[in-house]
Amino acid sequence: MRGLLPSLTFALAMGAILGALAIGCPAPARADPVEPQENSLQGAVDDFVAYLKSETYDAASEAARLVRDNKDVVDAAKATLHSHLAELGAALSHQKATAETLANDAAKRLGAWSRSADVPWAETERAAQDMLDDFIAWLRKQILLNESSEIPV
Repeated sequence: MRGLLPSLTFALAMGAILGALAIGCPAPARADPVEPQENSLQGAVDDFVAYLKSETYDAASEAARLVRDNKDVVDAAKATLHSHLAELGAALSHQKATAETLANDAAKRLGAWSRSADVPWAETERAAQDMLDDFIAWLRKQILLNESSEIPV
């Protein structure tokens, strides 16, 4: 009996502990399923999308109504714009023709002047380049004089 008593005592102690735990501890609270939260979020998103759709529809309807109500104003504006564009095109065409005439006339005069001066074109070009180089050198000299005359602070 001595071997049986410790085993029985151990078994009773374990049973008492497990029973106390089962009776003493309330069952763990069940977690709310995720679906209701997802459904509420999905519902909120769906409601917002429906609101946006209705607002978009209302705005599009209002824009269409404004266009219908003001069709004559829009048509008049189009006609005015087309007439102004036609006038501008004619003016630019005239300006272009005038510029082409002036350019041709200038080229003819330059050619006549070059022939009458009896100066070859290459020599004229070289003289013009020399004058341009002299002018650039003079400008640089003026800039250096202006910088050296400044009073340092």
